[in-house]
Amino acid sequence: MSTLDTYIEYFSALRRAPGPVWSAATQNRAPHKPILLLAVLDLVARGVITSPVFDVTGDLVELNDLFTGYWRRIVPLAQTSSIAFPFSRLHNEPFWKLIPVPGKEITQAVINNVSSVNQLRRISSGARLDEALYYLMIQPENRNALREILLRSCFSEQARLDLADQAAINGEAYIYSQKLFNKAHQPKVEEVFGQYRASARDQGFRRLIVRTYDHRCALCGVRIITPEGHTVVDAAHIVPWSTSQNDDARNGMALCKLCHWNFDKGLLGISNSYNVIVSRKISANANVPGFLVTLADRGAILPLDHDLWPAQEYLALHRQEWQL
Repeated sequence: MSTLDTYIEYFSALRRAPGPVWSAATQNRAPHKPILLLAVLDLVARGVITSPVFDVTGDLVELNDLFTGYWRRIVPLAQTSSIAFPFSRLHNEPFWKLIPVPGKEITQAVINNVSSVNQLRRISSGARLDEALYYLMIQPENRNALREILLRSCFSEQARLDLADQAAINGEAYIYSQKLFNKAHQPKVEEVFGQYRASARDQGFRRLIVRTYDHRCALCGVRIITPEGHTVVDAAHIVPWSTSQNDDARNGMALCKLCHWNFDKGLLGISNSYNVIVSRKISANANVPGFLVTLADRGAILPLDHDLWPAQEYLALHRQEWQL
């Protein structure tokens, strides 16, 4: 039996807990492990995972986003999961071993108590894939074979189609984010936006903007990433997509939920000298804007790469729209 056949057999025989909570879409078994492996395959394809060792001590936003994208395609909205759950339980498979933190021992009892990334990080710094499996994953043909066996062995026919579509969206989104990055370093962005599905555009634009701003709000400076890999910021358009159909990186900023809403309502803006503008309307009537009024005239927090700064033409259009 070839090495690929060995891992195809392992992937087709993943140990997954049965239960009435799981539908026919997941063959009435827990879908956590195969969904996490699909996300890992995407990260290998993107060059994010570059060795058999997968670290969990750093930024897990991209892994969480991919995992959640697959999860939401086939699992009811009321059911959620932390990526820590399958990450820890995969230790029970022959190809994935948790790396214990110094002084900790990985036992079944310890694994069974892991339900959050914080708990995972207390016992483990990451996982080690079999080297043979990793080298299969970095080869597109073998990676596709591994993805296909996960879909065929763990999901219904309709779920397979939905997850395969999500995998295609993820690949398209990554290519789109790279194109947007490259075009932002050119004098003028060509109209490439219509070539991509809306879901891929949204994911690709978000990936580029959030990473470019390092998860920090351009207006207030807040930066929060939860242990589970959720970030406080949105990828906001300066001139709305609905009117511009423009995903130019220079038409985007990372904004926290509060600043995003205020920016979209014309209560916050950015001057031509890249200082924060606070509209007088923000304090009108019985409003209590709190710290937002203190942002006035503060410098916006922008990327290190000046080519990715918000373009003056887009900022001017926003100021003109809202008379800032």
